[in-house]
Amino acid sequence: MARNQGGAQLSFLIVSLVGILVLCFVVFQQNSDHQVTTSRLANAEVELKSKETSIKEKTTERNELRVLIHGTDETVVPTAEIEAMIEKAGSDIATARGSNNPLEYGSLTEIYSDSIDTIRFLNNELQSQRAAAEAKDNEYQEVVASKSNLGSQLNEEIDSLRSQSNDLQVQLEQSRTRAREDNSTLREEVERLEQDHSAMVYKLQRDLSISQNLLQRSNDRIEELKREIVREQTFAMVEPDGEVVRVSEELGKAWINVGTKDRMRRGLVFDVFTYQKGGKRISKGKIEVLNVQEDFSEVAILGNLDRFNPISSGDMITSPFYDSEDIPSFVFAGDSATNGRYSVEDMSRKIQLFGGTVSDSVALDTDFVVALKGYEDSAVYDLARDLGVTILREKELLEFIEF
Repeated sequence: MARNQGGAQLSFLIVSLVGILVLCFVVFQQNSDHQVTTSRLANAEVELKSKETSIKEKTTERNELRVLIHGTDETVVPTAEIEAMIEKAGSDIATARGSNNPLEYGSLTEIYSDSIDTIRFLNNELQSQRAAAEAKDNEYQEVVASKSNLGSQLNEEIDSLRSQSNDLQVQLEQSRTRAREDNSTLREEVERLEQDHSAMVYKLQRDLSISQNLLQRSNDRIEELKREIVREQTFAMVEPDGEVVRVSEELGKAWINVGTKDRMRRGLVFDVFTYQKGGKRISKGKIEVLNVQEDFSEVAILGNLDRFNPISSGDMITSPFYDSEDIPSFVFAGDSATNGRYSVEDMSRKIQLFGGTVSDSVALDTDFVVALKGYEDSAVYDLARDLGVTILREKELLEFIEF
């Protein structure tokens, strides 16, 4: 639509310029007629006189036209019609050249010169627009042809897709039929399996209940066996560290079969005991190491518990502070001491003084756990029982550290 409107405007401008050219031609023709008339006036002087008034009017008009054509007489004012035409021609030529500012002309000669150039310019523009229009038309024809070919290809592809869709629809219906048949079969199988599952679940629940009862009984028996097996290891169960080989009641001394090769140290206090029938241990007194030799040690008899059953050869000795292979390790279990003489810190210092070590927790290498007040409720005591660590009563410890 914009192209048609531009063409119409161009045609209107061309027509306007042609009109202007025709008017110029008329003016020039009138000038020629005036020259002819002048010749005739020269040859017909009589007629000139009779028409003198008419000649004056023609002379005035001629002068006005001469000004319009040549623009030489500034005192002469063009006629209103010619001025309007010149003004309109200046606006039309400016529009044809693509300008918004109207051109101003002083004569028709100037209009004629610009009109020729404008016509050429417009003709060139017209040719360019025609060429562009032809190129667009050719491009449009190519696009139409391409769309036609593309439409044919699309129609072929649509036909192919429709055929495939029909085939897939047939396959879908067949699949649905098979699915319905398989679904019915599976439902029957599921119902059968559910029945079998219910029976199996009932049987398993019954077996589980029986197994749980048996397991509970077994656990109860295991706990009972554990309580029988994991008994408290007391100091009375500790293996003896040596033996009394000789006793001198007159000197109040004795000799034991452990010496420097067994890491014996002076100042250690040992408990002396003997075994009765049934393996029961009977304590007979205490001894203190005085002198240590390589294979034996001399000890002082600190006291006999029974004067009718004094310490004698063959009695066994033991001490929590003696270990022929390592330094004894002690751990306290409970809240506080109950002896009234020594605090836990005092007993710890005594243990270290006699060559032992004190730890905060029970380990596999712990030798003794000292039972204080409330030891039964402590985790240290429970772990000691599980690991088989010897429980040493507070009173038993004091028997070795008060000398």
